[in-house]
Amino acid sequence: MVLVKTMVPATAFCDFDGTITAVDTFDLLMEDTYGDCWRQLKAGLLGFRLTLREAMDQLGPMLTAHHLVAMEERMATFVPRPGFLRFLDAMDQAGIPVVVVSGGFLPLVEAVLREHRHRFRAIIAGCPVPQDQEGTRHHIHSPYSSREELVAKALVMDMYGQGHTIVIGDGITDLRMAQAADVVFARDLLAGLLAERGLAFHPWHDFDDVVRLLAQLGLVSPPAIRS
Repeated sequence: MVLVKTMVPATAFCDFDGTITAVDTFDLLMEDTYGDCWRQLKAGLLGFRLTLREAMDQLGPMLTAHHLVAMEERMATFVPRPGFLRFLDAMDQAGIPVVVVSGGFLPLVEAVLREHRHRFRAIIAGCPVPQDQEGTRHHIHSPYSSREELVAKALVMDMYGQGHTIVIGDGITDLRMAQAADVVFARDLLAGLLAERGLAFHPWHDFDDVVRLLAQLGLVSPPAIRS
């Protein structure tokens, strides 16, 4: 698939779990649904003993249709982090497209963002595909995958990036994307990983911080900032 790229000042690539949502909703749901199995997978990820793709390949067969429906219903109770809609307003006014890129499951992301779907250039995440009629096990598919990542966020940046690349994230799934970006907003685990590697980033608390810093960088005009 070839995308026609028009001239825009920048493209913002935004993680979902723990970034758009105020808590890491994917971790929360996996912990509550799979308990020790998920904790072992997460420990392997955080210790870099397990790749993101390997973790998802192990998680898929545990995912049932019942689990997925229950998780979607719970996700629908979450709302975006404070300032997120003002951030989208500022991006619209500046002509900066926003791409949501998540290492989680697309139905869970859309459960929170469905009413705002038209405001994004794209929403990219893993797609659970049933492997039997009963939906007792799934394969997690992604159109942008690599040997180590099921959702290879840096590949998404290559496909959709126009102008300066802006990355907003919080976790390990955002690391490679952040390493390839022009401007990085990082918090929590991602901030620690970037600091360990001596890579520059802007710390942030909410999306109003992101807009203020983008204005300082000249990517968003100050009048777009709302209190």
